[in-house]
Amino acid sequence: MMDDKFIEQQGIYLLSHSVGLPLKTAKSIADEGFWQPWARGDESIWNHWLAEIERFRGQLGSLLNSDASHFCPQTTISSSVNKIIFSLTPSKHKNVILMSEEDFPSVAYALQQSQSLGYQMRYIPAALNLNDLDVWEQYLLDDVALVLVTQVQSNNGVQLPIAAITAMAAQRSIRSLVDIAQAIGIIPIDIQQWSADFIVGSSVKWLSGGPGAAFLWVNPDTIEHCKPQNVGWFSHQDPFEFDIHNFRYAKDALRFWGGTPSVYPFLVATASLEFVSQVGVKQIRQHNLKMCDRIIQVLSDDELVSPLDASCRSGTLIIHFGKKHEQIIRTLQGKGVCFDSRSKGIRMSPHIYNSEAQIDALTGLIDNSR
Repeated sequence: MMDDKFIEQQGIYLLSHSVGLPLKTAKSIADEGFWQPWARGDESIWNHWLAEIERFRGQLGSLLNSDASHFCPQTTISSSVNKIIFSLTPSKHKNVILMSEEDFPSVAYALQQSQSLGYQMRYIPAALNLNDLDVWEQYLLDDVALVLVTQVQSNNGVQLPIAAITAMAAQRSIRSLVDIAQAIGIIPIDIQQWSADFIVGSSVKWLSGGPGAAFLWVNPDTIEHCKPQNVGWFSHQDPFEFDIHNFRYAKDALRFWGGTPSVYPFLVATASLEFVSQVGVKQIRQHNLKMCDRIIQVLSDDELVSPLDASCRSGTLIIHFGKKHEQIIRTLQGKGVCFDSRSKGIRMSPHIYNSEAQIDALTGLIDNSR
């Protein structure tokens, strides 16, 4: 098992959908990369730090099967989305931004700011099945300029068919923005299989890379159409040119970067990305499914909110225990099981650091609480 690679768990930690456990070595690796230039009296501190940022971009490229130049570091997903919408200009007859009521509110808040540019918001009702391509057929209309597609819905643990949806959008000249926050690190992703224009994600969840190390991916066929408004010296083609009269957008995704960037969070995240690459997302997913199946076996059909079909399910189980829900929650919390709750039920996410013994202890608690 891999549990000895991560910081010691308090109880049974099942919150990878929220904040993944960091590696024991992450702090020492990040400290060395961050403080080393000062310690050795290095005059080229930025060169050292930028090389570390390139490692982060390179690891993302390896994990998601894309060139490193297509990724731009970001502090949060919301800031990424904000920069996207203010880099595009709506047309008179194509000015709708489409999203689902099941999408994450933070992303919605950022997209709603587009109304100041002349965009209109349209929502697919939460009651509709987003795995049904007929729903997308109905809502991807001629007036839609941009569609948000969340690969994994955080409220219900549903995984969407991104390749099919983005292909449909592309056929209709609709730009697509894919949120992979709840998928990266637990579900194998090959960007080359999608027709997305933009992809946003973060390191804080299944990647166990901590907060502050998000990213934005831009399709190379889309980049020249993007004129970000929130720029700074690191959006420049040559940040160290220092000619106040000559701003030129970076030719790659870094045009979305902005002013002086943070560095330390990306050092932490890179260490975790390298670990995930070594283990392999496929192996992590197989372990997750195995542990989830052990939990599902003790649930009744009406207690599992997440899809039973693993191909439509994320790494998270959403569970509601009906009349005994609050009673079982108190029991689990009293025994040190770490999970959280949403409107549809509790959320539990077994990761590579969760052992069979831990999951068996969890299912025993559930069984004994009925």
